Amino acid sequence: MPRHVVLLTDFGLADPYVGQMKGALTSRAPDASIIDLSHQVEPYDILQAGFYLAASHAHFPPGAIFVSVVDPGVGGDRRILLLEKFHQFFLAPDNGLLSLLMHQGGPSILRDATPAWRGQASATFHGRDLFAPLAARLALGEGPDALGEKMNPHALVRLPGSEPVRTEDGIEAMVLHVDRFGNCILNLDSETWEPVLFKARNPVLAGPGEIRLHPVLTYERLEKDQLGVIKGSQGYLELAMNREPADKALGLRPGHTLRILLEKR
Repeated sequence: MPRHVVLLTDFGLADPYVGQMKGALTSRAPDASIIDLSHQVEPYDILQAGFYLAASHAHFPPGAIFVSVVDPGVGGDRRILLLEKFHQFFLAPDNGLLSLLMHQGGPSILRDATPAWRGQASATFHGRDLFAPLAARLALGEGPDALGEKMNPHALVRLPGSEPVRTEDGIEAMVLHVDRFGNCILNLDSETWEPVLFKARNPVLAGPGEIRLHPVLTYERLEKDQLGVIKGSQGYLELAMNREPADKALGLRPGHTLRILLEKR
């Protein structure tokens, strides 16, 4: 049974790069099922790519092979990683892209899958010349142990601030993504942090002044100009307003850090 190969890049769709990468894949594994997760990651935006990957993998079947190529260091000394987790495979550069995925629970096996012959590839297009052939080998049923030696998960590059911090009076969090509606998705996974926020008496967003946060289940429960904390569809909590862009109201962008102050009930 052919495996699903899921592509995530910042290549865009105007150039032939995505098509060439798919050609390299299908010429080696013609029966592989190729799915585009997104090719519209902002150029070089490792945080956005990491969020897309962490929020999406659960919607794909076991055995899926994710190929994530947002790779500002292409051609340099960074490694190519192969992560086995959730009964799936993840190929990515060692630049922090796997940080959010590694924060999620569950056992994992990490390998250095950098090909010894990478010097024969284009120095500027490892997606086509290195990642695609590696994904094809997995799609054809080759075992991951043949692609690289195991490595210590603590050795991989992590994105600074990608993991939330519980402080004495609250939480330090980061904006992972701002969607087209202006909702600010935080690095607070719903399973862990929803009980914390929803049980707080008067949670506030700290900054110049303090803004009251309203934990609600849906956007429509927010009154005009109220700032809500909502369990979003992507597995993370988000700051949102009712039919207004919260990012513009708060001046927030992806990568911004913020403090939420909690008052226990």
